[in-house]
Amino acid sequence: MADQHDIKAQALLRKYLKGNCTEEEKAWVEGWYLSIHNDIDELTDKQIQADLYELQNRLIEVPKRKTSFLIYARSIAAILCVMLAISLILWNKKVMVGNISSPAVSMQHDVMPGTNRATLSFDNEDEIELNGEQGSLVNNGDAITYHDGTSIKDIEKVQMATLSTPIAGQYQITLPDGSKAWLNALSSLRYPTAFSGQERQVEITGEVYLEVVHDSKKPFVVHTNQQRIEVLGTSFNINAYADNGEILTTLTEGRVRVYHDKFGNQIELKPGQQAVVTDKKVITIKRVDTEEISSWKDGLYIVNDEPLKHYARKIERWYDVEVDMNPYGERRLSAIIPRNAKLSEVLEAIELKTGAKFMIKERRVSARK
Repeated sequence: MADQHDIKAQALLRKYLKGNCTEEEKAWVEGWYLSIHNDIDELTDKQIQADLYELQNRLIEVPKRKTSFLIYARSIAAILCVMLAISLILWNKKVMVGNISSPAVSMQHDVMPGTNRATLSFDNEDEIELNGEQGSLVNNGDAITYHDGTSIKDIEKVQMATLSTPIAGQYQITLPDGSKAWLNALSSLRYPTAFSGQERQVEITGEVYLEVVHDSKKPFVVHTNQQRIEVLGTSFNINAYADNGEILTTLTEGRVRVYHDKFGNQIELKPGQQAVVTDKKVITIKRVDTEEISSWKDGLYIVNDEPLKHYARKIERWYDVEVDMNPYGERRLSAIIPRNAKLSEVLEAIELKTGAKFMIKERRVSARK
């Protein structure tokens, strides 16, 4: 087993040094290097150590080049997908947790992550199952097309349309005004095929990230259960899943005003703030990491000190499984996990970080002592 890990690690490094890696493999190697480059001398395999020194010379400018946190996060997230392949190299390093020579997850069948899946429906018309390989729509006022221009439906009159994602699905859309929306699993966006009147109004359920085009004369208004959000031009994330018991509105940039439908009170958010709306009258405001909140739309889960019982809900929606985190529900997780990882890989990463152990049987995940 150790020899196989050794071979895989050396092969990945040498492939990179020869210039034969894919972009994803480059991210793996660069991210791994950024996480261990200060400890190269601790490695025992002399050939791998030599390869890493050559890699070090090539990546002198990596920290300067990777100014975007998102790019760096993608690299670190990719490490989790290949952690087992390089485990021999890191065997004696303190960053590794537990014994990884044996499988961390006991399973009968692995579960694949969610994909681009959605339906588009119109009032009094049959719904259209969208092409998952396309992944996004454009509503330009005259027609609704895929992002590559392939036509879906000509718009002859203004009508209400609903884009909906199932469990383990996601999709994107560009609205008639040029605003963009990303839908997470089990979410929906209801909107008019052309914005008329004094406001641009949409309704959402589930989780949606919005980048709204500025128009001071026509505010953008978002309706969810219990709240109304007025936007002039901004980027923000709304988490309105019914099972959360609260609606979370997180502002990345710009300005939004959140109204509580039940009590009529309102607050205005600044970038980096999150409004929490519940059945209570008071709207709570918290400071949050916006990168963490919206990372899902960029293919990552950035988890910071989150109880496993809360992260379990994300796993359930994205992998279409049932998850029982007991007896580890209150144990906290901090990790960067790629959304394209298989379920077993996600659970392996959780075990490495928290010590929890899991079993997959059919579509049920159970924590075990």
